[in-house]
Amino acid sequence: MGIDILIAIATGSLAAAGLCLLLLRGRAPAPLPQTVADEPVTILFEAGEIVDASPPARSLLEESGSTGDDWATLTALLGRRFPDLPATPEAAAARAPLSLPGEGGQLSIETAGADALRLSIEEHDPDPEELHRMALARLESRTMRAAADLSPHPCWQIDDSGRVLWANEAYLALARETLTWAEGAALPRLLELPEAPDAGPHRVSLQLPDGASLRWFDIRARALDSTWLGHATNVDAVVHGEAAQRTFVQTLTKIFAQLSVGLAVFDRDRNLALFNPALLDLTGLAAERLSAQPTLLGFFDMLREAQVMPEPRDYAAWRARMADLARPGSEATYSDSWSLPSGLVYRVTGRPQPDGAVAVLIEDVTSEVSLTRRFRTDLELGQAVLDSLDMPLAVFSAQGILVLCNAPYRRLWGVDPDTSLRETTRCDAIDQWQRESLPGTDWEGLRAALAGRGPAAHWQGRILRRGGAPLDLRALPLPGGATLALFGTVRDRPPQQAPAGHEALPRPAATAG
Repeated sequence: MGIDILIAIATGSLAAAGLCLLLLRGRAPAPLPQTVADEPVTILFEAGEIVDASPPARSLLEESGSTGDDWATLTALLGRRFPDLPATPEAAAARAPLSLPGEGGQLSIETAGADALRLSIEEHDPDPEELHRMALARLESRTMRAAADLSPHPCWQIDDSGRVLWANEAYLALARETLTWAEGAALPRLLELPEAPDAGPHRVSLQLPDGASLRWFDIRARALDSTWLGHATNVDAVVHGEAAQRTFVQTLTKIFAQLSVGLAVFDRDRNLALFNPALLDLTGLAAERLSAQPTLLGFFDMLREAQVMPEPRDYAAWRARMADLARPGSEATYSDSWSLPSGLVYRVTGRPQPDGAVAVLIEDVTSEVSLTRRFRTDLELGQAVLDSLDMPLAVFSAQGILVLCNAPYRRLWGVDPDTSLRETTRCDAIDQWQRESLPGTDWEGLRAALAGRGPAAHWQGRILRRGGAPLDLRALPLPGGATLALFGTVRDRPPQQAPAGHEALPRPAATAG
């Protein structure tokens, strides 16, 4: 029902509009009624300022929304309609009386006393279509002006002489913030337009009254008839962010310069973008060659030519691995130790970064490798010395883990902890000793001694092995909470009791298998 009513209303409206159009085309337009709107547009200037205006003129000035120089406001309003309108009241006075033809009317300028000018516009009789077009243009003008005032970006218009003809509310607010500008005064020229307006944005700064702060803007301009329109975008956040980024990069550069690790950063296109002095010291490459921004593969080729990189055993496989690392967007990594003919050892790592870059680190680990090798040699030497002893022994850490035993201990109990997948605890060892021995040993006392419990600092007892010779067993504390277990063969005498606090170790003797 509602849809039918709407269709009927729309049909009736269209029919009425068509009838009106036929009537308008069929006869001449009737004369318009005389109203206040038909009064001529008349403006009186004195000393360059508007001192009086007819109601239509006042309505026109109020719609313009312009503030500042009155003649500049008038020029902005009527300049397009009357292109020959003088740019200043002095020029108009020099040419008065003056009659300027324009679109749909004629502008007359005449003197009205000393330093006074009267401007009046004689409108031609418009037809209904022209009236409709003028109403639409006025509505569009108000809409665009309201939109410009709502914009947070300063907008303004200047003539060829650089005089500001019009500005939006954001521009006026900026003028009040940066200058001692009062309403009604001539509009100030705050921001300079780029020399080549169509070339793109032009960044300028504006000093604030405190003298220490700056406001930054990107300016764009476009020609409009004989004037220029300017548009400014505040980029304070961008400028401050760029400054913070530069400071951060400078800080990183200083940090990189102090690193002893060679650093080479390749961008997402795998060209060298950053390197530090340590890289030059470690590789011996010239800074000029690295400043040419070689590719990642070219960089490794340079190291190979300088004999800083050892010759790969399988060059094709190595090259394929490097090509995978150099491929943009690859997540491949690289890690290797290079033993150079000079005796130096470099650790080289390559890792992709979140932004698509690749960082290559070269570190001199010669001292670390030498220390590791020396430590390993010392451990092997110490193990060899313990293995050469005839006395079986085992060392348990403070956590109760078997950390060391010699070859006689392995032969005695038939174990090899180094080949076991799990750690051997003191409980595991004591359980094995107890299983392979006859009753009669104070196993609980031994457990307490190896665990570091009980008042006695030492423990000494005898183990009667099944099918083997009896053994003397002593538990002695070591620094750091560790415990030493010593096994010795029993001689033809009872175990010797040492004075309290001083346990005597049994003499080394051949063990019974």
